[in-house]
Amino acid sequence: MPLTLIAEVFSVIAPLFVLAGFGWLWAKRGRPFQVETVSLLATNIGTPCLVLHSLLSSEIDRGMLGTMVLASVIALATVMAVSAAALKLLGLPVRNFVSSLTFPNAGNAGLSLCLFAYGPQGLALGILFFAVASLGNWTFGQSIMAGRGNLREVLRSPMIYAILFGILGNMIALQPPLWIMRSLQVAGGIAIPLMLLTLGVSLATLKVQDLKNGLILSLLRLGLGIAVGFGLSGLFGLEGAARGTFIIQCAMPVAVVNYVFAVRFNRDPAATASLVVISTLLSFATLPVLLLAVLR
Repeated sequence: MPLTLIAEVFSVIAPLFVLAGFGWLWAKRGRPFQVETVSLLATNIGTPCLVLHSLLSSEIDRGMLGTMVLASVIALATVMAVSAAALKLLGLPVRNFVSSLTFPNAGNAGLSLCLFAYGPQGLALGILFFAVASLGNWTFGQSIMAGRGNLREVLRSPMIYAILFGILGNMIALQPPLWIMRSLQVAGGIAIPLMLLTLGVSLATLKVQDLKNGLILSLLRLGLGIAVGFGLSGLFGLEGAARGTFIIQCAMPVAVVNYVFAVRFNRDPAATASLVVISTLLSFATLPVLLLAVLR
C-alpha cells in the first residue's frame, strides 16, 4: 500500500479526531460547555451560512446535482425500509429507533470528512446529501418520533431556507455581491469546528446504558450505510469526488440530533444515547478502511 495514500487518509481523519478530541478533553476536565447554545449557533447560523456559501460558490453540473439528490433520497429510503424490518425482527420498537438508523451524522462528521478529503467540491457535494438528510430528519424523522407532524417548527428552521435557496441559486448561477459571499464564508467558517467540538463533548457526556442492543444497531447502521453507499454509487455511475462523498455520507454513524429528538419526545433517550456513542466509536475504526477504499 503506497505511503502517500496512507498519509492522505491520515490527513483526512486527523482534523476530525483532533477537534472532537479537544471537545472530549474539555468536557472530561469539567470545563463549561453549553451544548444547547453552541448547537443553536452551529445549526441556526454557522451551518446555514456554510451551506449557502458552498452551494452558491461551487460549480456543480445540474445533472450531477439532480443525480446526487436522487441517490441520497433512495439511499435514505432504502436504509429506513431495511432498518424498520430489522427492528421488527429484533422485537424493538420501530418508532424509537428507525430515525436514528436512517439519518446519519452527515453534518458534524460527514461534511468535515468530505471537505478534508475532496476540498470545496467535496464539501458542496457532501452538502447535497446533508441537505436531503436534514430535510428528511426534520420532517419525517421528527414526525416519526413525535407521532405527529410539526410543520411550524420545520418552517422556522433557517437550514430549510438555506438549502432551498442555495440549490436554486446554484441552478440559476446566482452571483450575490462580494460582501454577502464573504460574510457567508466567515459565518459559515464556525460551523465545522463547533460541530466537531460538540461531537467530542457529546461523546464525553452521553452514557452507554444498553450495550447489547446499542452494539447490534450500531453495526446495522454502519454496515447498511456502507453497503447502500457502495451499491448505489455504482448503480448511479458516480465517480471521483461524487462517489467518495456519497459513500462517506452514507457510512456515517448515528447523528447527535436524534438523541435530542428522543429526549424531546421521550423515545428511549438512554438507548439512543448509547447508539450515538457506540456507532461513533465504531466508525473511528471503520473510517480508515473506508477512506482507503474511496481515495485509492
